[in-house]
Amino acid sequence: MNSKSVNGASGNASRKARPVRRRSCLGCMGSFLFVTIPLLLLIFVSSLLAWVFSPPFGHGESSARVLVVGLDEPDRRNPDGPRRADTILLCAARLNGSGATLLSVPRDALIDLRGLGGPWKINAAYAFGKENLLKQVLADSSILAADLPYHIVIDSNTVRAVVDALGGISVDVPYDMRYNDDWGGLHIDLKAGRQILNGEQTVGYLRWRKDNYGRVGSDFLRSERQREVLIAIAQQAKTVSGALRLPAAYRAFQQHAIACNLSFFQLLSFGWACRKIESTSVPATPAMVGGISYVYCDWDSGRELWSTVIK
Repeated sequence: MNSKSVNGASGNASRKARPVRRRSCLGCMGSFLFVTIPLLLLIFVSSLLAWVFSPPFGHGESSARVLVVGLDEPDRRNPDGPRRADTILLCAARLNGSGATLLSVPRDALIDLRGLGGPWKINAAYAFGKENLLKQVLADSSILAADLPYHIVIDSNTVRAVVDALGGISVDVPYDMRYNDDWGGLHIDLKAGRQILNGEQTVGYLRWRKDNYGRVGSDFLRSERQREVLIAIAQQAKTVSGALRLPAAYRAFQQHAIACNLSFFQLLSFGWACRKIESTSVPATPAMVGGISYVYCDWDSGRELWSTVIK
């Protein structure tokens, strides 16, 4: 056997023994990201352009008119029974960026529900016909003549989840609030002063009506606290930490909201328009009718207020 054949065989063996190079997982991932990231950016930019050039509330609309309803707590003896509107807010979010106005309607406002006799408190409209009947009542020419195409219906679970997802909200508690109700599952222990409230504390702040010493807060002050919390949520969403938590807050809202007919882009536009919020309420006077406490509303002044804020 000559040296040439030996060397040739040795060379072939060497070539056969050489390991096959394989693409690393990192390389595969790099190729995947190279394709995926531009695609995601394209989708995001396309969505943003569609939002900018196709206003989510339609051309010619000066404001987004949204009914915000907060429900009372379910009856523990009948948790699936009808619930009443504990909070009734008409929100006009001006789409020119000048801010939004909340108009509060007292839940005990005295009304006549057509076909159901009367008198009734306005919060019963939700119990009988949910947001659709409540919208009809508010649209009546003798009430507020308010056309409200959109609605958001929430309860304490929604507030608790959204506030926690945002990392808490800043609230100036006006005085010590203490109350314990084991049957109702309500435990409140808040000190006076500005502080960061978590979701459970925020719900307690909203639900506080009296303490264990018999001191009672009026429903008018409670309505102010409700508006204050909505404003605090909007303010927290504007902060850097709040903005980073917005995806989590949106998921919490989706999971816990009772009803909402706004799309994602409409909610985004609505929230952006609510960067600056003012609040007011329909003028009202407490009264007793047949031994039941009601509120007489000045609906004429309320209609004038609403017509002003939606311009």
